[in-house]
Amino acid sequence: MKKLLINLAVMATLGSATTLSQAQDIYAGLGAPGIYTIGYAHPMGSSWGLRGDYAWGLNWSGSGSDNGVTYDATIKHRRAGLFADWFPFNGGFRLVGGVTANDSRMDFNAQGTGNATINGNTVSMAGNYFNVQLKYPTAAPYLGIGYGHQKADRGLGFYFDLGVTFGSYTAEVDTNLVGKTGSKGAITQADVDAQKQAMNDSLGGYKYLPSVSLGLVYRF
Repeated sequence: MKKLLINLAVMATLGSATTLSQAQDIYAGLGAPGIYTIGYAHPMGSSWGLRGDYAWGLNWSGSGSDNGVTYDATIKHRRAGLFADWFPFNGGFRLVGGVTANDSRMDFNAQGTGNATINGNTVSMAGNYFNVQLKYPTAAPYLGIGYGHQKADRGLGFYFDLGVTFGSYTAEVDTNLVGKTGSKGAITQADVDAQKQAMNDSLGGYKYLPSVSLGLVYRF
């Protein structure tokens, strides 16, 4: 047993030394929903490696109106990810698994002089507001495919990633309509909660967030 442990320790040491001597990648690219991506990849052997990257840049805002109700909308997305790459054919193609830390949300703010319907109860929006924030889970698993980070020689190359993060947006509501008189009587907190639940039920049908990124790799 002692001899076996010594052999395992020697093999682990040699494996670590081999890994540390391998080349490493830095990379940058463009994609969606994160527009810009920067990252670092470290080979852990001939058939797999570890990566970490950060994607950001989506920050959109707009406005519109419908029947006297004005809507302002903003969409923001950024995320950090830690991934394991497996190269099943000892080439550039890889299978990817990992986890992402997300700051992804959509804000919709409504106000104006028209009417809004809350859980079937129509109420005037004059002097009132109904704001909705859709937020993605802070942490979520990721699966995907890709190409790159496996070139044998140092220098410039390219990479491609296509995958999905698993998680659904959830809705949060901020409004001053509770207690205001509607077509079926006063708007109650139960009406607001029912409207929020209907939004969450609708969003629950979307269980994943797709992403794509393409860019350049420098191996050193």
